[in-house]
Amino acid sequence: MIIPAVLLPALVTTVAALPFETTTAMAALGFVLAVTGAALIGGSAAGLLASILSFLALNFSFTPPVGTFSVGKTEDLVALVVFLLVSAVVGTLVSRATTQRDRAERREREARLLQHLGARLLSGASPESVFERFGRALVELTGVPRYEVAMTPDGRVAAEVGAPPGPAMHREEFPLEVGGEAVAAIRTYANPEGPSLGQGERQLIRAFASQMALAVESTRLATEATEARDAAERSQLQAALLQSVTHDLRTPLASILASVSSLLDPEAELDRHGRIELLQTISHEAERLDRLVGNLLDLTRLRAGALTPSKRPTAIDEVIEGVLARLAPVLERHRLNVVLREDLPDVPVDVVQIDQALTNILENAAKYSPPGSQISVSAARWQDAVQVRIADQGTGIDPELRRRVFEPFFRSDGAVSGSGLGLAIAHAVVVAHGGTIWIEDAPGGGTAVVFRLPIRDAD
Repeated sequence: MIIPAVLLPALVTTVAALPFETTTAMAALGFVLAVTGAALIGGSAAGLLASILSFLALNFSFTPPVGTFSVGKTEDLVALVVFLLVSAVVGTLVSRATTQRDRAERREREARLLQHLGARLLSGASPESVFERFGRALVELTGVPRYEVAMTPDGRVAAEVGAPPGPAMHREEFPLEVGGEAVAAIRTYANPEGPSLGQGERQLIRAFASQMALAVESTRLATEATEARDAAERSQLQAALLQSVTHDLRTPLASILASVSSLLDPEAELDRHGRIELLQTISHEAERLDRLVGNLLDLTRLRAGALTPSKRPTAIDEVIEGVLARLAPVLERHRLNVVLREDLPDVPVDVVQIDQALTNILENAAKYSPPGSQISVSAARWQDAVQVRIADQGTGIDPELRRRVFEPFFRSDGAVSGSGLGLAIAHAVVVAHGGTIWIEDAPGGGTAVVFRLPIRDAD
């Protein structure tokens, strides 16, 4: 503050004293510039000091009698007094304008900072990252050595910027409140000899605290809503599982128990053909139970994120032929049309999982197709994938429901008995292999389930 107030008037005095004709008016204008420069650099106090020094220099060096502080003429005295007043006013106005400009720029930076942080919140950034970004900006803006945010009530530090707090540091705390209840607190630390927060900076922190309090509360409510939704889904899954167990498990169990009771009844007159028929019923229903339990286990692994395929290059046509051979009793009442291209490349798949997916799709086709109708199975290369298509001649699926059939336990109003897990498991298996699966119309009516498996393993 003192250096520009002294240096600039001295510079004007030196320049005006050079050996060329300088009038008092010219020197006065130079001193006005010196006062203006001092006010711009050092503020109002520097401008006022520069105006006094300029007044004295103008009197001593340029007002007759030169070299003294006395004034020979009344008009010179009036001119000096007017100069002093004008220079003091100019210095004060310039200093005030500079202060207001700096304050306006500071407020603009603060508004931009709050706007930027608000935009980050709306874009999905975590409150912790926004807290840290604000802390870095605040430390840079104010020079305070430390900033931190502590969550309530556990006191967990969600963000911190600067050096660890020392014992001599002065701490200020700004609570983040929602509905009168504190959810967190912003803390700033200042050294006794260092810079401290001004009133404007405290207002900035309070404005940010109000904004972040809503964000923290919104995050908490969103977490609670997600937990509630997950709980509702688990409850729905448990209810659907219970319904499936009570219906789809009891039906084959009833057939098995009835067949076993007939075999164990000493009064039942059974010939060899009758015993074989009952044993075949037991075997068929036991396999049905095994498939249902397998689907339930697959669904459990799917929900747990553990449906990870163990892939190896496999001839997909051999997998299809193996599934068709195993499901011959299920498909015996239908006409099969199998078209497998000879140039099919090997596909990286988990054989057990793809076998399960094909089994579920084929069983579904047999279940929803009338006896004697045709079930078509085809496989061909499609660009960088192998496409498998299984079509039936059933009643078809409403286009609005085609996406929902891949949901666990979904069954349409006209569906026959079943757990509603087959296509859900098939969808999960295909997606886990990096493929796609969808429903489309079959020629002549019916439904076609189509899926593609990539030839090259994305892993």
